[in-house]
Amino acid sequence: MKKIIIILLGVIVYCACQNDDKRDWIQPEISFSNFQDARDMNTYKCITIGGQTWMAENLKYRLPQGTLDGCYTYEEENIRSQDIRVNSQSWADSVRAGIDRGEFEGTVGFFTLAQLLEMWMESYTPENCLSNFEAYYGTSFPEATASLKRMYNNLYPAAILEVANQRLAKAESTNGQYSKKFGFLYTYEGALKAVPEGWRLPTDDDWKKLEATLGMSVSQIGMLDEWRGNYEGNLLKVGKDGIGFDVVYAGGRLYGAYMYGGSFYNRDVNAYFWSSTHKVERDTVDLGITRVFFLKEDRIMRGTSDLTAAYSVRCIKE
Repeated sequence: MKKIIIILLGVIVYCACQNDDKRDWIQPEISFSNFQDARDMNTYKCITIGGQTWMAENLKYRLPQGTLDGCYTYEEENIRSQDIRVNSQSWADSVRAGIDRGEFEGTVGFFTLAQLLEMWMESYTPENCLSNFEAYYGTSFPEATASLKRMYNNLYPAAILEVANQRLAKAESTNGQYSKKFGFLYTYEGALKAVPEGWRLPTDDDWKKLEATLGMSVSQIGMLDEWRGNYEGNLLKVGKDGIGFDVVYAGGRLYGAYMYGGSFYNRDVNAYFWSSTHKVERDTVDLGITRVFFLKEDRIMRGTSDLTAAYSVRCIKE
């Protein structure tokens, strides 16, 4: 009987110790609002806590050039230069308009430049047409070559956009429309470009202030590449214990993961967020300071990451 009583007392003491930190935490004043991004009309729930206003949803703005801008949906393939092809009809229309303007005067053997270009447009891609003309006649007809380059360069952004949209549609068709729930994943540079006007990428100190507001101790808040705090991560997650910051486990495009057969990992298990702060690890290596959340962990990791990885973004109001 005495043994049972001792065991029960031990359990009570253990549970009390486990809950001490949560009992000591006093919830600060919290309010909610909405923000509509004029670029794509997405509306975000926002949370104000500790004098800061954060988006309470992951950023969902699609950068126009997709992966070339450092913006990914889950499992989206990188765009390579060889994947980008100017539309043949648009190219032909541009060249013919140039012919009408008199930009291709001159002859090559039995053919005028206009006739030569018409034949080439029937047989060659815009890329081959331009490269062949420059190789064979660039010196003899520099102005005509410059006109072709200008036309091609004017059409190139639309070609990138077409490929980016194709890559996005392909990935979203197999990943369960990931971006609608989790937002997009951004490289460090992509994250800086994607933030809407009036907002910014939070600094490491912004994250620390939020964590301190939730009760993280001074002794732990500056720890790097370690799990810190006690329950603060749980307060920021989606769920009954959360304050409405609503972290979701979006996973990420992890640096170096290709060695294991892919780049995208930990969806529904981890959440990764950028800060705008980075540190110089070595002379040529910059590492971003991040925040990591884990499904089975109540604490928050303050981590480091290569800047080419792609993570979720939470914006903070300027």
